[in-house]
Amino acid sequence: MIRRCPAKELKTLEALLFASGESVSLREMAKVLPLDEKTLDRLARQLRSIYEKKESGMQLEHFENRWQMSTRPLYYEPISILYQSKSKIKLTDTQLEALAIIVYKQPVTRQEVSDIRGVASDNVIGRLIQLGLVEEAGRMKAPGRPILLKTTDRFLRCFGLESVKQLPHLPKPEEVSEKLEEIAEKPEENPANQEEISLKEEE
Repeated sequence: MIRRCPAKELKTLEALLFASGESVSLREMAKVLPLDEKTLDRLARQLRSIYEKKESGMQLEHFENRWQMSTRPLYYEPISILYQSKSKIKLTDTQLEALAIIVYKQPVTRQEVSDIRGVASDNVIGRLIQLGLVEEAGRMKAPGRPILLKTTDRFLRCFGLESVKQLPHLPKPEEVSEKLEEIAEKPEENPANQEEISLKEEE
């Protein structure tokens, strides 16, 4: 029998996610609520279920071990009209290739990405970081302490994923690139998307 979480803690979690505006890890939640991570995850899933049954304008999204409150896709259009803007990510083939390598090799260094691609990738990686798809993940314990890179929650959200584990296992980088391109070109099949992704030719 599944133990039901107290209503007060459920409402506290709801307020916490609403106030954050970003994804919050179970570890961060545990610092605020007197519950272990397993219980907090169950609590978040219960709250998501309540939103779905009520057909609320809000929803809870799950990314790895993090949760985030967001608006339901059905209402993106009126919201975009209100703010007169729509976040749109444009990815070139080169950026998509580098992103695919980072997805499957993370955490990975800039040099490792460049070695796999066979060409310097600093500018490409810098653009991916600027777009919020990639972020720093500490430093490697090696001479020079190179910075490690990993994908972000925004990457998962843009491609309609909860975890990178949902992607095919151990494909070649070009196969990952093709998979990401396929997802990007079919946004209607990814209702969890909050941001539009498009591909453009190399300039």
